[in-house]
Amino acid sequence: MSLPSPKICDVPSAIRAQNVGKLFPRGKSYDTAFRTLTKRLFGGLGRTESFSALKDISFEIFKGEKIAIVGNNGAGKTTLLRVIAGLCRPTTGEIQVDGDMILLRGLDVGMVDELSAAENLFLYGSIYGLDKEKIKAKFHDIFKWAELEAFAGAKLGTFSSGMKARLAFSAVRYFEAEIFLLDEAFSATDRNFKTKYEEVFRKQRNSDQTFLIATHDLDFARMFCTKTLWLDEGEQMAFDSTEKVLKLYTEGKAT
Repeated sequence: MSLPSPKICDVPSAIRAQNVGKLFPRGKSYDTAFRTLTKRLFGGLGRTESFSALKDISFEIFKGEKIAIVGNNGAGKTTLLRVIAGLCRPTTGEIQVDGDMILLRGLDVGMVDELSAAENLFLYGSIYGLDKEKIKAKFHDIFKWAELEAFAGAKLGTFSSGMKARLAFSAVRYFEAEIFLLDEAFSATDRNFKTKYEEVFRKQRNSDQTFLIATHDLDFARMFCTKTLWLDEGEQMAFDSTEKVLKLYTEGKAT
């Protein structure tokens, strides 16, 4: 039996995608002698100029919704987030976004190994629009929550990937935006730290902020996201309630 999508009444859209497609060139654009010969012999057959990273993607996300994007590597999750964030234009279709937005691709992107953890906190916060005075006010709490109080003066290059992710995520708790786009942001987080960051998201479930999260963690998707978008080789396989889509996804069936 088909499960109905959660009803949203009188809530404006945060993100709307209409027939979005994205083509990328395959290989270099200039002709080699072999390519020129192939064109003359076969009229260009067998030569692919581009590939479709996204194909006819359409969905609407309402303000305050928490949405997961699932799919195998190469499914188009990162490309879709980049298109929504405005980092690249769709080849076809249209994206409409209403609200200020933050894209996080890997929690520690923007940090510098040669700087101390404390210096990185100010740098990282400024990149994402966090006021310097607020960083100062929350400095102790950020390091305490990350369980890194003894390492504020240490160079970031001495940190493990998990320590970097903990520091970054602790700062992210104070980022202010209407829309958060997260691209596998927790992949480097320590396993024993998972419970701690999941608790942060549990508290966000009823917030008015919109989240679109590309993830391989299906348990997290079930815990936090009411709806899920499934992509496969750039195609939209399903967009519906998380329970329904993940059932289809794990069974390998499309609607």
